Amino acid sequence: MREFLVRHRPAIVAFLGLTLPLFLLYVHGRENRKTTIIEKALTQVTAPVQGAASRLLSGLSDLWNGYIALTDVADENEKLKSQVDKLSEQATRSALLEDENKRLRALLDFKRARRELVTVGAHVIGKNVSPYARVVRISIDLDGKSGIAEGMPVIDEYGLVGRIAAVSGGYAEVLLAVDPRSTVNVKVLGKGVTGTLTGTTSQSNYVSRFTYLHRAEPLAEGDLLVTSGHDKVFPPGLPVGTIRSLDERQRDVEYELQVTPTVNFSDLDLVMVVTAVVDEAAEPPPIETPQGPSAPAPQHGASPTNAPPSGPPTRPQPSHPGGNP
Repeated sequence: MREFLVRHRPAIVAFLGLTLPLFLLYVHGRENRKTTIIEKALTQVTAPVQGAASRLLSGLSDLWNGYIALTDVADENEKLKSQVDKLSEQATRSALLEDENKRLRALLDFKRARRELVTVGAHVIGKNVSPYARVVRISIDLDGKSGIAEGMPVIDEYGLVGRIAAVSGGYAEVLLAVDPRSTVNVKVLGKGVTGTLTGTTSQSNYVSRFTYLHRAEPLAEGDLLVTSGHDKVFPPGLPVGTIRSLDERQRDVEYELQVTPTVNFSDLDLVMVVTAVVDEAAEPPPIETPQGPSAPAPQHGASPTNAPPSGPPTRPQPSHPGGNP
């Protein structure tokens, strides 16, 4: 008998493995009755085996779902992440190019409106900043351009930035219009009020002081101040700032108001240096050549023209901490 069981053990185990579950299904499918001793014994014997099989199948399922089946998903996620990074980089580059194009278009529009100004473009390469994040001085790269001298006005598409304070090789330092050492002769556009604009020592605000003797017409907040040209330094009609408040201070016979500059000094990137002012009315006619009419050469050193000033483009000013200087 023992030899028979040993010889046919695989067949017996397979037979029991197939018939025992069927027998249990048959027994459990019968009408309700009391569980027999044999059924209890079979349950006690098969329960651990079923539990171990269940745990084994669960572990295999977790292994499949967590590793094998997700391997392709992980690879795809890495590819998608790489694509997202590239798209983000392209979007950032496009935004920077769009911002630069807007500034270049604004500069071009300004040049078209002020054709009498001979200018040289320059990039801002350095900014001296106060502890309160206020730009107090800038440096520009002249890129090998000659003819730049101290005192020449520096502008951007929004108005007066300042003037050249020092030139060293291909670089220059710019004294800003809000610097306390800066003085500009200005007038209130359309109201016949002239005076002097002086920078302040404020380390937190971009504010200037407008000093004048009398008012031909009542002033209002937001009135535009432009260069008058009386100082023979700055061409007339360049936007400088707007009246910030009508809280007037009197100093002897003079009156003083606070002015907010039209230029955002914290966001300067491209500027122009005014090297000369030409009188367009005095330009000679084009000279006929075999290649066609040649453009007239600019007349450097001619007297400034009193071209009607135009207001600066609307530009939101950044909020600055602190109160009045």
